[in-house]
Amino acid sequence: MEYAVYALFVLNLGAFALSLYAIRRVGHFLRALNGLDWEAVATITGDIGTVKKSIQRLNNRINGLENTDPTAMLRQVAELQQNVTHLPSNPQIVKGG
Repeated sequence: MEYAVYALFVLNLGAFALSLYAIRRVGHFLRALNGLDWEAVATITGDIGTVKKSIQRLNNRINGLENTDPTAMLRQVAELQQNVTHLPSNPQIVKGG
């Protein structure tokens, strides 16, 4: 029975320490937001959108979905066209029987 009392005491101290830590974090958050106005929020939002777009573009380049060098793309197309065999314009139909 004594162990249960000691365990509950330790758990209560832990909960109290966590609540003090949460209160401290909220205080830091409120102090950080003290000088923030709507213009700063709009600027931060725009910056976040720009960073997000840059990250998406970088991911597309890494995955090969976007080629930024047009000359390399044209060289690739030319190489692919060399591998194509052209069919005659009037193929003769072979009748089987």
